[in-house]
Amino acid sequence: MAETKVVEDLTTENKPKKKEKKKRKGLLIFLIIFLILAGASFAAVYFNLFGAKNALDVFLKKTPFAKSTNKTQTVDMQKVYEKQIADLQKQKEALKSKLSLLEKQNANLQKQIEDLTVKITDLTSKQLDAQNKTKYFASLLQNMDSKKAAKILENLLDTDSQVANDVLSAIPSETASEILSNIAPEKTIKLLGISNSNQKTNSEDISILTNIYKNIDPKVAASIFENMMSDNTKYALVIRILKSLDTKTSSQIISNMSAENAAKVTSSLSALR
Repeated sequence: MAETKVVEDLTTENKPKKKEKKKRKGLLIFLIIFLILAGASFAAVYFNLFGAKNALDVFLKKTPFAKSTNKTQTVDMQKVYEKQIADLQKQKEALKSKLSLLEKQNANLQKQIEDLTVKITDLTSKQLDAQNKTKYFASLLQNMDSKKAAKILENLLDTDSQVANDVLSAIPSETASEILSNIAPEKTIKLLGISNSNQKTNSEDISILTNIYKNIDPKVAASIFENMMSDNTKYALVIRILKSLDTKTSSQIISNMSAENAAKVTSSLSALR
């Protein structure tokens, strides 16, 4: 009897423990099932299995909060687009303005080019006309008496020294020398383009003058040179011409100078040799 009672007491004691154990086991099973379902749902949405993700998106968009958020985003994007369009429109207008300005500048430059082309053509025509007239005038002078030609050149010299110089340059040096022999020394200096004491004479000019003076009468050449010796620059030109002449011609010219000038010229030529 005592043993039976002990067993009953133990059984009575174990009943609450068994219930508690079953309850915990059921809770554990529920938790496992929940985690499996949650994991399966996440996987279905993440990998869009059976269109789960699309269905969830549709469902969320139908909710009031989602609609409000979507509307706000739409409004914000519309403002962004409007601002971008306005900025691009401003850039477009600025470029159109620059293009218009460049077109005007191009038109002005084109007109300037056309005007300059006309002027160049006109000047070229005048230059050719002047050259032709100079050649024609020179041909007339070289075929007439040297005294008459000298008189005409003197008159032309008083009118336009540059034209007179151009005409003389177009005449062969031998004929030019004969004409110069009949012109006063002071006018000869001007006619040869050396009246300006500051004017520089290059090698080509020296060559032309040398060819002229080698054919001029030594007395005339000496007289011209002596008139030039009062100016230092002109005197330097005299020395350069005499140095370029052959010894015989330069000696004949020097011998027709005054003793003082002859000594000065001879000294200067010796210093160069």
